[in-house]
This record gives sequence, C-alpha cells and structure tokens, in this order.
Amino acid sequence: MREVLFRRKKIPMSALWLPAAPLVYWLGHWFEKNPDVLEKFYALSIQKILMQGISRATGILPFSLAEVLFWGHVMALLILLVILMKTLFKGGALRLVYRTMVYLAMVYVVFMLVWGLNYSRQPLADTLGLKIRPYTLEELHSLSEHLLYQANTLREGQLTDREGIMRIASDQSDLFSRTSLGYDALKEIHPIFDGDWGPPKPLLSSGAMLHTGITGVFMPFTGEANVNVRVPDLLLPATAMHEKAHQMGIAREDEANYVAYLSAMGHPDSDFQYSGTVLALIHATNALYRESPEAYYALKKNYSIGLERDLAAYRAFWASYEGPVNDRADQINDTYLKSNHQIEGVKSYGRMVDLILADFLARGAL
Repeated sequence: MREVLFRRKKIPMSALWLPAAPLVYWLGHWFEKNPDVLEKFYALSIQKILMQGISRATGILPFSLAEVLFWGHVMALLILLVILMKTLFKGGALRLVYRTMVYLAMVYVVFMLVWGLNYSRQPLADTLGLKIRPYTLEELHSLSEHLLYQANTLREGQLTDREGIMRIASDQSDLFSRTSLGYDALKEIHPIFDGDWGPPKPLLSSGAMLHTGITGVFMPFTGEANVNVRVPDLLLPATAMHEKAHQMGIAREDEANYVAYLSAMGHPDSDFQYSGTVLALIHATNALYRESPEAYYALKKNYSIGLERDLAAYRAFWASYEGPVNDRADQINDTYLKSNHQIEGVKSYGRMVDLILADFLARGAL
C-alpha cells in the first residue's frame, strides 16, 4: 500500500476575494488614465444596464432595502465584537479576523465593480463638452447675481406655511415620483442621462440622521437613492435630484450637485426649479464670500424677503443639530471621498460653481 506523503489542500473560493481587492483598486487607477475605455465598456454599457436593473427591481419595494441592510450590518457588527471578545479567551480569533477580512474584501470588490469605478471616470465637464478655466471675480459675481434673480423670481410662486416659509405642495411620494421629469429634459443633452431608474426613497431613520448632517445616501448595492425626509423643504427636491444623479453613475459630489441644478432647471414644476436654484445660489455666494466679503454683503441686500426668510429658517434648523456626532460624520465622509480619488474631500462640493460658470458662459447666459 502506497503511503501518501503529501496531500494537496484545496484553496477555498472565498480566499480569492483577498487578492481581488488590490487588483480592483489597481484597475480603478488604470481606468483613470484610460477614461475612454471605462466610459465605453463600463460606465455607458455594463454598469449602466446593471444599475438600472437593480434600481428598478428594488424600486418595487415600498421601503428602502439599503436601510435594512445598513441596520442589519450595525447589529452584525455588535454581535461580531461580542464573538471576538469570546474567541480571544477560547481561541479562534485569527479565524474570525480572517473571515472578516474576506467579507470586507468581497464588499469592496462588489462595490467597485457594480458602481465604484465611476469615481475613475473622466470629469463631467469633458463628457458634456464644458471648458473649465480660472474665473474672474467679476464672472463669479455675475453668476451670483443671475442666480439671485432666478431665486427671487421663483420664490414668488412658492407655497408657504403660516410662518411664511417655503413648503412643498405635494406629499413625499408624489415629490419623488416627479424627479424623473427633470431628467427627461436632459436625455437629449448626453446619453449619460438616458435611462430608467427607480425613484428616490424616504429613510425611516431620517430623524437620527439629522445629527450626522446627512441629507441623502446612494446605495450602490441596491441602486437606491435614499433621501432624509426630515430636512427642510427648501432643498428637499434638489437633494432628491442629487441622489438620482448618483444612480446614473455620476459619482463625484460636486458633479452630482451640478446635475441636480441642471435637472431642476429642466423640471416643469417651480418647486424643483426654486430648490435647485437655491442650491446653486448657496454654493456660488459661498465662493463669492471667500473671494470678496464686500461683494457678498452688497449682493445680499438684494435678497427678497421670502428668500431670506427661507434661508434663515434653513440655517436655524441645522444649527440645532451641530455637535460632535455631526463633526465625526463629516470626517468620515471626508475620508470616504478622499479614498475614492476626490482629493479635496468635502471641499470638492465647492467645485460645483466651476461647472455652472462653464455652462452659463458656454450658453452666453452671463
């Protein structure tokens, strides 16, 4: 009888996730140098078709599947910590750590392949044929004046509550169902906007999220654009349009903000137009304040009573939620953005102004 000296051990399939993670990370950097390949074979083809299918499937559910998965993972994490404490005394801690690493690697790989590689796409300005360049203070001031005129005009037709604060006339379900109307007008601009995705969804944990300052979350694994519905109505439509932009594969925050404004202005309803304009106005005037506080305060005198009242109420609302939890959430979001090649972190939100300026100048609107 022949004695077997060596036995070939089979490598479990789960172990392949570990080397796959750095491979996918490298792939993201390679696509940054070859954005045309990413656009043709991923963003506007495989990924777009896949995300539309996932989004429409989960869109049938009346609740956010992403929220269920999130709280399920929170519970699992607590259980995992308890198990880890036990294994430290009884043995098997290394096996538990290994399995956790495999799971995290799997989540990362799936995230990148399903949607995350969109962070490596070419700038949206290149896709839409917009030329970004350094802008003068005069151009920034002119944009701010234009947006202020739009906001003042649109404010006149808005529904208000007893305190004179802007309110959305329809309920949340109707509001979210109307988001697609704004993107219908953009389909002729570029194929990136053409498609059919599920509507945004309200989050049941919106109240708790207020303490983090988070107004919306896109979940790539479920294709859902989730919105914090406890925020003031002023920017609720713009937030819904922003999260819907992420569904379309627009990953960068500044670009999603620009698309939110663009789609809001293409929307037939004035509440969306007003919300998108105020979003753009806030970013433009913040940039103006950084460049010239004097010009900002001079412009601020032209705010209509209604617009000023809406903005004051919005600031007062968020002031009550400032604190360590909000600061920590901001740090986490900053780290997430930087890890996905948005080098400026949360500061990248301000670059929305460059896109709007390029858009306005290209159309001769300034």
